[in-house]
Amino acid sequence: MADHPISGMVRGFYNKLNKETNFKCRLNDEDLTQDQIGVFSQLSDAIKERYYGSGMTIPEKLAGKRVLDIGCGSGSFVFILSKLVGPSGYVVGVDYCDGLIDTAKAQSEYHWKLWGYSKPNFEFHVGNAERLDELGLKAESFDLVVSNGVFCVVPDKDRAFAQAYNLLKTGGQFYLNDVYAEKDPPAKYKDNETLWCLGTTGAMRWDTLASTAVKAGFTVPYLTQAAPVKILKEEYNTMLENGRFMCAGWRLFKLPKGAKRGAARVTYNGNIPGFPEAFTWDKGVGVDVDSDLATILSASYLSDSFAFADASGSPTTKRNQNPFALVDKLKAEGRMPDSIYKVE
Repeated sequence: MADHPISGMVRGFYNKLNKETNFKCRLNDEDLTQDQIGVFSQLSDAIKERYYGSGMTIPEKLAGKRVLDIGCGSGSFVFILSKLVGPSGYVVGVDYCDGLIDTAKAQSEYHWKLWGYSKPNFEFHVGNAERLDELGLKAESFDLVVSNGVFCVVPDKDRAFAQAYNLLKTGGQFYLNDVYAEKDPPAKYKDNETLWCLGTTGAMRWDTLASTAVKAGFTVPYLTQAAPVKILKEEYNTMLENGRFMCAGWRLFKLPKGAKRGAARVTYNGNIPGFPEAFTWDKGVGVDVDSDLATILSASYLSDSFAFADASGSPTTKRNQNPFALVDKLKAEGRMPDSIYKVE
């Protein structure tokens, strides 16, 4: 199967950025713990100056886990995850841009030695997100899959989601951070290198994500964070019909076929490293959640961190939230997050 011409455009664009190092994204440290920020700060300068993405969200309970990073770029997230999974865990990074993978490999020894390991617990591959099966990776061989700012530049998103689902273990979680459009981006500018490669004309409309994810087999996405993309060049604003674009993070799960339990009172046990007193609610305090979230928590790798009791009534838990509405709310409250990156 031949690569889409747009994929070649993306490779050329990011290989050029890799050489020029004149573009990087803001780390959304408001969504990270101090420990996580500390790990990022230890990355080599060569990696930090090539940090591209749409906001980073770091999964919990990583020790010993096997993780796949789809669109790993020069390896910033892979190196962070390699520290957090520990020497018994393993991270695989895949990116379509050979130049970025060359940089990641060149910086590898620095990082595994920095973490105090006797050998690397990660590897890198040049590969297409639409055809990960060509890399020889085994189906259901990863506890978690992550991706940061990549699906927005992938032409065949349905195929890329299906590939991620196939490689994720049952009970595993897909942490997806990407760029989303508030309305359909103008298709006539999909061949504009800057607009496509910086995640605008290739972005999904936010309210189509849920149907795409569910079609692949995942649960309905749950929003974890959001921050804007800033379009500075007036010509680009005109071409994009003044549309808004948002970086947003989501949790998606792959559950066992037929898994289902009723609404539950869920109590956090307080045993997730890095979150000693609170996860999304306080330790030891029961919270009523609906059937869907109760099923996710009880049928995923997070199950041993919660206690479950049947709940009375019909509690509801929000999912598929609107990231644009969230940022508008934060702005009204005086808590508007800075843009993750600028298109200029």
